This record gives sequence, C-alpha cells and structure tokens, in this order.
Amino acid sequence: RQMTTPCKQDNREVNFDTAPSIGNGGRTVRRSWLNRWYHTRDLDYPPNLVRSLPEAALRSALPVADMFRFLDLPAEIRDQVYHDVLASENARRPADNDDEPATYKFDLAILQVNNQLHHEAKKAFQDNVFVKITTPWAETIDHISSEGRVPIITTGSKAEHFDSFHLWISVDTPGISFTGYAYSMLICLEDLPAFTRVWHFSNLNHQGLNSHLRLSLNLKDPHVPDRKIPKDLQNRLLRPFGVVKGLHSLCVNGAKVLPSVEEALRKEQAVPDLSPEECLELATALEDAGNKSLQSENYAIALQQYIEAFAAIHITVSGRKRYIHADGYYMREWVSGAYIDQRVRLIIRVKLVANIIQVHLKSKDWDEARFWGKRSIILFRSSLNGDRDDDLGAGEDKWAWVKQSATIGFPARAEMGKILYRTALASRELQLDDEVENLIRAAAIYLPNDEIVQTEKKVLDERRD
Repeated sequence: RQMTTPCKQDNREVNFDTAPSIGNGGRTVRRSWLNRWYHTRDLDYPPNLVRSLPEAALRSALPVADMFRFLDLPAEIRDQVYHDVLASENARRPADNDDEPATYKFDLAILQVNNQLHHEAKKAFQDNVFVKITTPWAETIDHISSEGRVPIITTGSKAEHFDSFHLWISVDTPGISFTGYAYSMLICLEDLPAFTRVWHFSNLNHQGLNSHLRLSLNLKDPHVPDRKIPKDLQNRLLRPFGVVKGLHSLCVNGAKVLPSVEEALRKEQAVPDLSPEECLELATALEDAGNKSLQSENYAIALQQYIEAFAAIHITVSGRKRYIHADGYYMREWVSGAYIDQRVRLIIRVKLVANIIQVHLKSKDWDEARFWGKRSIILFRSSLNGDRDDDLGAGEDKWAWVKQSATIGFPARAEMGKILYRTALASRELQLDDEVENLIRAAAIYLPNDEIVQTEKKVLDERRD
C-alpha cells in the first residue's frame, strides 16, 4: 500500500525483497503499472517501486516523510493515471512491420491492487467501447487481420465470454445450419470502420457475396442494462455499416436504438456502389484536379488529390504503403462509359505514381521522390522477370528487361518512362551516380520522342566514348 524504493538507513542497505512478512503471509501489492507510468513522465518519484512490501516492514525501514502514498494524490491525478494505463488508445501497440496490424495490450494489474483502486480504475476501463464479432467461419478472423490489417484484441474463448461490449455483430448465412463452434473476435470501436471497409472490398471482389449473408447488430450498454446509448455513439457504432451493401437481411436490435440512426444506416446501404467505369472517371477527374494544383505550385493540395484519386479506384495510400483492393471488381465486361479497356486502371495507377514523384521533386523531397519511383520500378521489373533485387545501379544486364518490355507494347509505357526519368533526377540530387545513368538510359527507351531525356542520354553516350 505504501510506495517507495530501497534506500539506506544507518549506512546499511535495506533489502525490501527479503523484508519479513506480517499477517496472512504478508499481503503484497502489484506496482509494475505505476512504475511504468512514472518512467514515461519523468516524474521525481522513485523509478524502481517495490514489487512486494508489507506495511510493517516499510514503516520500520523508512521515515514517514520518505513514504509515497498513491492514494494521497488528488482524485484528478489518479483518474489521469487510470486513463493512461487503461484507455484503448494507450494500449494500442504499432506493429514492427507495416504489413501487420497493430495489437492491443491492456495492463489490468492496476485493478488487482485493492478495492479502492479497483473501483476507481474500473471506471476508466469502462470508458472504452468494445465490439464483438461472431461468425461460423474460422477463416474470417485471419482474413480480417491479414487482408484488412484490423487490430484484434482477442479471439476464441476469451472473446466468446467477454460481455462488456457495446455492439455484438453476428454474421451468418440464412437457411444453412452450422454445427460446431462459433468463432468470435473482439475489436475496439476505433477499428470498426477498418472492419467494414475490408468487408466492402471483399464484396466488390466477389460480386454477390453479401446477398448470401445475414447481419445482426445488437446494441447494449454493458454497464447499465436498458440504458439508452447516446445518439453520437449509436452513429459511431452503426453508421460504418453503410458501406456493407446488398445483404440478404439486416436486423438492428438492442438498447433503445434511435429510429433516425437506423434509418440513416439503411439509406446508406441502399445507395449502390459506383460502377468500375464511374470509379475510373472519378479518379481521372481527381488526377486532373491534382495536375492543376501542381501547375499552380499548390504541392500539398496536389498530393492529397492524387491520393484521393487512388482511393477512387480502391487503392489506399498510408504513408509509404500502398494497398490495392478489389482487383476482381475491374475484371469484367464493361458496357458503358469512356473506359472499355480493363487496363485503364493500371494506366491511371502508373500516371498517379509519376505525378506524385513530380510533386516530391518540386517540393525538393528527394528521398520521397526516389522511394516512390524505385518501388514502382522494382514492382514492374518483378512482374516481367521475377527479379525483386533492390539495386537500381547494377550492370546493364540487370536492365535487359527494359528493352524486352519496350517491344511488347505494354500499357502505360510513356508513364513508366516518366517514372524512370524522374527517379533519376531524385537519385542525382542524392548523388547516386550509378543509378542515374541506368535510369536515364532506361527512360530513353520508353520515351524516344522526349527531347530532354534523349539529350541526357546523348551526354551519357559522349562521356562513355
């Protein structure tokens, strides 16, 4: 109950770990949570709090003036400690690999200190909003985590028996009897839009998938039965499902669901997805807007418009990562619109990359310009010959794929030439001379009529001679 560290008394070191215990085997206190809290805030309190310390031993070892009692802190400060320890945003741990989802680790030891701390800290933990998802398909959990990169708090029996959730999502197929275990997972409210988004992409990839699925949304206040959940929270819990369209059926139940919220959800679900042609048209319009912003030297706006153009064709950009979704949505017979070639999406993708490199060049962000260009070059080369080598400055034999690909008339040839040349400009600023020569020679093959590129190649030829 008392908080302090080992110290010296009468020139003798006091070892609290071996101090005698009293009463009922020596009642102990868990303190690792508070120790970490002090470390993260550089407070003046001792950094190494005693893990196990009977009160009588403490009093015999330290003057009262040297003791620190956590419960003597004002309630406001204690509440802040509880929030820092138990809030979901603080329990979230980013993944080491960008392709992996984040994880959650809730340190619940604080709830086991004593009755008062349990009562006070429990309120902070109850401020979190949890969502439980149950389906009859085990592979759903892997798909949500790996494809959607949705952070999952826990699965299996722990999720099945967890009852302090605000929303229970049940997905199944009507008319089909599933025997055996129902597979459950637990996520935070903050990650619910990511869950519905990956579901949306799956339905686009597999047209008609949702028509076989039944969705049940069950709202509740986990702490006060039958208490109405505030409208704002109801919106956050239900409205993300507006992108889940074409379901066999939808049922919304629970704690006094507001008709206005359910009606808004059903209206959003009734709005059909944009067709592939409409998506491409929207992406083209956003790209044109980005080009105008680039010409006006509004580089930040241009970059944002290019990223929105990616999103219009179901490609999400997060920092340096680019995730391509719903490929199957564009692999079908198109009956209208200006885009009747399935390769148009690929052309737009390459054009957007070339334009983003140009934005970074204009902004003098050479590292970012080179990164975007290098990644696209390696991906394109790999699609042709399987070579995923990270080196752009290797010998000429490593660039034979350029001449080979130039003869097959692949789409976006000119745009790839721009990527090669603009990447060369970034490499030049970074003084990567070996890369520059190879990139310019490759760009000259793809851009035979570009005077600037051909002039640069001619200079390189004269130097070699």
